[in-house]
Formats: sequence, C-alpha cells, structure tokens
Amino acid sequence: MPAEHPLDPNLLDAVAGALTRSGGAALEASHELLAHYSDTGDAPTQRAVDTLIDHAADALRSLTDSLADLSGEVQAAAIQATTHHAASARFGDADGPSAHPGRRRDHLA
Repeated sequence: MPAEHPLDPNLLDAVAGALTRSGGAALEASHELLAHYSDTGDAPTQRAVDTLIDHAADALRSLTDSLADLSGEVQAAAIQATTHHAASARFGDADGPSAHPGRRRDHLA
C-alpha cells in the first residue's frame, strides 16, 4: 500500500476560504447580471436576451452551490488532517520509525 501524503491543514483552510470567496463572487455576479436591464426594442430579440441572461444567472448560481459543496469537503478534509496530525504527534506515526529504535519484537522474549 502506498504511503499516505500528509495534508497541510492550513493549506486546506486557505483553499476552502478561496472557494468560499469565489462562490460569493459568482453569486454576486448572478445578481448583477439580473439587475442589468437591456431593452432591444424587438420583442423576439428581447425574449432571447432575457432567456440568455436567465440561463447565465442560473449557471452562476449552480457554480456558487458547487463551490460551497467543495469548500465544505475541503474544510472536512482539513479537520481530518488536523485530527490525524495531532494523533500522529501524540501516539507516533504508524508508518514512521519505531518509538524504540534498535529493539525488535522477537528479541523481547
């Protein structure tokens, strides 16, 4: 089994924060997009423009939801990495060197 690479909880927190900020920016952009009113003067063209704007705003809201989900997953990974790191520091890393170098189990008898 390959060795697990330790995850830096601070880096994960920074990534989660960036995802949260990006989600907020996407939501704000969807609101701004809907706030703009453009009058084309032609009913069929206006309907097409309105539909395009609605679809773009929907896509931005979906992006916001996805970024929020990802942020939550990264935050959970950060908590798990912090817990794993603390446990490894307290009890010794199972993949690391023995707490008693030079002593082997078969020589204890």
